[in-house]
Amino acid sequence: MLRNDSKLISLEEAVALIPDGANCSFSGFSETNNPMSFVRQMIRAGKKHLEVSGMGDAQSVELLCGAKADDLVRVSNYMARNGRCPNFSRCVENGTLQTEDYSHFGITNRFFAAAMGIPFMPVKVMIGSDMSHIQRIDAGTKIMEIEDPFSGERCGIMPALSPDFAIIQVARADELGNCQLYGITSSIEIIARAAKHVIVTAEEIVSTDEIRRTNQYTILPSFFVDHVVHCPFGAYPGGVYTYYDYDLEHLALITRSGKKPETMQQYLDEWIYGTADETAFFEKVGIQRLMALRADPYSGVSLQNRGYYCLLYTSPSPRD
Repeated sequence: MLRNDSKLISLEEAVALIPDGANCSFSGFSETNNPMSFVRQMIRAGKKHLEVSGMGDAQSVELLCGAKADDLVRVSNYMARNGRCPNFSRCVENGTLQTEDYSHFGITNRFFAAAMGIPFMPVKVMIGSDMSHIQRIDAGTKIMEIEDPFSGERCGIMPALSPDFAIIQVARADELGNCQLYGITSSIEIIARAAKHVIVTAEEIVSTDEIRRTNQYTILPSFFVDHVVHCPFGAYPGGVYTYYDYDLEHLALITRSGKKPETMQQYLDEWIYGTADETAFFEKVGIQRLMALRADPYSGVSLQNRGYYCLLYTSPSPRD
């Protein structure tokens, strides 16, 4: 039975909150902690004209580009594990996607300013590079050089960036929205604090007492979170440390499919439009494949996926 103050809603209800044209930021870096169940459901729901602002979340952007769901993208990573993101590259080359290029720390500082409630952040990143000189969709609002009034040195300032929605994949959360994550968090906490609204997708829902017992892993307290969605395997085909590893075969399938519009459409028709919801999607993936990706309790990653040599280079999992 849900509490009266529960923030739990279904994935379909959460996606319905995102209007066409919204500025969204998705958690994750490389193949870790990307809210891919949410992204797939956005595609099923036919979301269009999205603006994406993020740090290193190429996986979400690549799938949205394949579905022609985003119009504007400002992120700091356009590479997949298998090389270029082909859907993203094609959309840029044919002029259907407008972009702005940032360094990781550059766009993070824009989020950081919004998170702190200040209008801009002084920086020394990107100054003197093409990232500073070339400005497209953020022309005049990307970065500006000024003189430091205290030292007289030249420095940059970057304006605050506050997405309409941050969609954040976490390890676990309670009904109130207190969220925990193990391992690398990238800029998840900063993006969530910068956004106007925060939707969390969680691998598991636990009690508030359990959150309090292990509060050292809490990255977001409840007052930053608007809604919580229970999404087991929500980052697949990426991974969530201590829960499951990334699926290299499926990631490679997306990259291969994305090299041509017709093969990408075949992927979408088979794996997203052809599955009514995430339950149907994971039935298609297969329970044996998912179990093979489950994390080893000591290393936090899948030994079957990466090989037992990884035990030589990993520390004990925080859940061990």
